[in-house]
Amino acid sequence: MRKTSLILGAALVALLASFSLPTVSAFAKMGMPEMITAAKTPAEHEKLAAQYEREAKAARAKAQEHKLMAEAYRKAGGPLIEKLHFDQHCDALVKSYTSTADEFEALAKAEHEAAKEMKK
Repeated sequence: MRKTSLILGAALVALLASFSLPTVSAFAKMGMPEMITAAKTPAEHEKLAAQYEREAKAARAKAQEHKLMAEAYRKAGGPLIEKLHFDQHCDALVKSYTSTADEFEALAKAEHEAAKEMKK
């Protein structure tokens, strides 16, 4: 009897898990606007937070890349570079990407908070 209960319990857990898997994978395949609209559970808000964290990381990497490019343009010098202000364009992009990363991090923090609030 005990063995049968354990087998039935395991089968029930497996069955319930199989029903939730398509929902999780479908959520992951959505675009951000659809994910935002569909987010109803703490786990879904955590997935949104993780996506925002990835976006922030990518923006910080682009900021670093443009910082190095600006330095390279300054080092290369020359009249054409001075005339076209390549370094200033890169500096502006550093500022923009850094601001973008800050905003993505703020969104991630808010999504983490939303997930916590839902757990209460």
